[in-house]
Amino acid sequence: MPVMPLAILVSLEKELPEALAAYAKAASGKALAREAEKLDYAARCRNVPAVPALTSESVAALAAQLRADGFDPSKMRLPAEQWYPASDGLKTIRALIDYVSTKLNDFKQPNPILRELRAAESLLVAAENAGVRFHFTKSAV
Repeated sequence: MPVMPLAILVSLEKELPEALAAYAKAASGKALAREAEKLDYAARCRNVPAVPALTSESVAALAAQLRADGFDPSKMRLPAEQWYPASDGLKTIRALIDYVSTKLNDFKQPNPILRELRAAESLLVAAENAGVRFHFTKSAV
């Protein structure tokens, strides 16, 4: 079975159309997925939750993926979708921006990573201002 390219994206509990449109233009999530291990290490170095700790999946998307993989989700207990305060995501994203900015040579392509982190930061600021919770989502591209 071929490995699907992944993206790590920010999902919001409620729609914020303008902020989501700006985020979609600036971030594909591919750079974050490509450097996920290094970013997890960076989060540990900065003592903030790593992206996987703030990752969840919609029950409908999870059920669809299981069906596509040949499983019957109706016979399984699927985990509920988890939402986190935007402030938690901002703490992690800002720590990662700082880490990547100070250790540019540790990353093959730091500019796309920084672009995606800054886009996530802008979206999470809008979410925090609107009182909207978030989670990261892993997505096939």
